[in-house]
Amino acid sequence: MENYSLMWFIIGIIFLFAELIMPGFIIFFFGIGALVTALSIYLFNIESVIFQIIIFITSSLLSLVLLRKIFGNLFRGKVDSSKELKDEFIGKKAIVVNEIKPNSLKGKIEFNGTLWEADSDFYIDKDAVVEITGRRDLTLIVKPIE
Repeated sequence: MENYSLMWFIIGIIFLFAELIMPGFIIFFFGIGALVTALSIYLFNIESVIFQIIIFITSSLLSLVLLRKIFGNLFRGKVDSSKELKDEFIGKKAIVVNEIKPNSLKGKIEFNGTLWEADSDFYIDKDAVVEITGRRDLTLIVKPIE
């Protein structure tokens, strides 16, 4: 009996570690199911292998259905799409690396040590200092500083 409990415990730990290398966030719940099975065998002296498998499947599926959304958000993190995040670059200064022509995709600026595509309604020469006025996806909208 204790051997079954130990076996399910080891299987549960293996599933939990396997989740670290495999994507999808599903194997984790089979690990929880195996640990619940190990605990059930230890506490209630369950000897039937069929009953152990039923406990494993039931507890795995229940944990998957009930806990996946909670743990998924916890491990993935939530992205705040508030206005503050979108506007964090607005008003900052940058240096033009490739000249910027209106509606051209060749303009580039350096901002915080990173090169960004830039667009503007004005022609701006290389090495000019610009102010970021907006953002469209990964393209920063700039204007020359007078």
